[in-house]
Amino acid sequence: MTASSAVRNHDHVETTGDRLARVIDGGYCIGCGLCAAFDDGITMQMTDAGQWSASPARSLRGQAAAASAVCPFVDGNPNEDELGAELFSATAETHPATGRYLANYAGHVNQGGFREKGSSGGIATWILCQLLEEGHVDAVIHVGTSEGSDNADKELFRFVVSKSAAEVRARSKSRYYPVEMSGVVRHMLEHPGRYAVVGLPCFIKGLRLACRQSQVLHSRVAHTVGIVCGHLKSRAFADMLGWQLGVSPGSLQSIDFRSKRPNAPANDYAVSVVGEGAEGEVRASAPVASLFGTDWGLGLFKYKACDYCDDVLAETADVAVGDAWLPEYVGDSGGTSVVVVRTPFMMDLLERGKASGGLQLDDLRPDRIAQSQDAGLRHRREGLAFRLAEAEAAGIWAPSKRVKANRDHLSAKQQRIFALRQRCAEFSHQAFRAARQAGDFSYFKKQMQPLLNEYARLYRPGILRLLGLKWQSASKTLASALGRARPGR
Repeated sequence: MTASSAVRNHDHVETTGDRLARVIDGGYCIGCGLCAAFDDGITMQMTDAGQWSASPARSLRGQAAAASAVCPFVDGNPNEDELGAELFSATAETHPATGRYLANYAGHVNQGGFREKGSSGGIATWILCQLLEEGHVDAVIHVGTSEGSDNADKELFRFVVSKSAAEVRARSKSRYYPVEMSGVVRHMLEHPGRYAVVGLPCFIKGLRLACRQSQVLHSRVAHTVGIVCGHLKSRAFADMLGWQLGVSPGSLQSIDFRSKRPNAPANDYAVSVVGEGAEGEVRASAPVASLFGTDWGLGLFKYKACDYCDDVLAETADVAVGDAWLPEYVGDSGGTSVVVVRTPFMMDLLERGKASGGLQLDDLRPDRIAQSQDAGLRHRREGLAFRLAEAEAAGIWAPSKRVKANRDHLSAKQQRIFALRQRCAEFSHQAFRAARQAGDFSYFKKQMQPLLNEYARLYRPGILRLLGLKWQSASKTLASALGRARPGR
């Protein structure tokens, strides 16, 4: 069943397999790999755009009930509110941005080099190490560098199993790169133990759905750590950065997306790469503000599914950790994390860390957590309502979300801005493929520039004030389509 044949008719009653097929056929697969872990007839394939996607070896019609039940984008599966009610205490308070919560913090790790080696405050890595060192889990499932002879597909990063704090610390930092978790989910199903799992909001949601289908998995996933999310990038994002630093596309050997720069604001970080260029090995680094295409508001190389997701703060995770993009913290080059706590266990762990002096934690109101991710929340709430309305008007199926289809809350200019963001994301995949074929990065810039110029023209002082941004700092960013990368915009 294709996306265009989603309506029931007299000859066919929709099945769970149909619903999963509609997600895949419509391009809404986020590539999490949960369906492939539960159905041997589904494999994960890398698309031409550099994104993971589920690939059924047979028709899903009337089949794939288990695979459909674990997909975070299939209609009829519990949403984040429903899962939150199941997972977390009824006494936990609720906020529209954060979902359920017991406590909210901003802070960093004071000891052990966690902060220095992390993307922000180092708190996510600290939590994982504490879980291992205190014996609460036997292993951590998270994203690390790809190594070994089986890496024929030249993946830079993948989900891995870490069994020691040293392994966890060696695999810390943000990875703006496509990954899928079918292999590590199978590992948990086949190997008894207690696991902590780290993932983006949609991945954690899919894992929660999987735990509802498998008592074995449910008994083994002991703790979950969610990563506050702007959107997921394709492989081309890493290639684009490397190409600008002299590494030929497809020849990256390693990349650090977030190298901290002393005495610079937290969002003024650098990108560092190692790889092969036209004249041999390249080792290079540059401030992210100097690189083309790094403004997260543009959404270049974004998965389509990300534009149809309404969860920014990993609402189904035991604890969510992200960047404290707030005025009082962003100037600190060391980096500061925001933390949303949803279980008494995680709250106790963090409070003990604070009492011992290992953690610096400031209590935050939930609206301040929302403010730290304001641009991402606008795009996933106000913008999503608009995108759903556009799909509905065009007769195109889109996943059902907690946000309802609506255009009336936006001015005509705001609607054009959200539509243009979608066009930038979609066209970037095509333009970069053409640039690679031409062997010329400037071709990519030339192809993208008309859209970026239109985007800059729409962002005039009036709309910027409405969106709560500063024209002085944004004007240069938008006009050049460069600017400091702020994940979550």
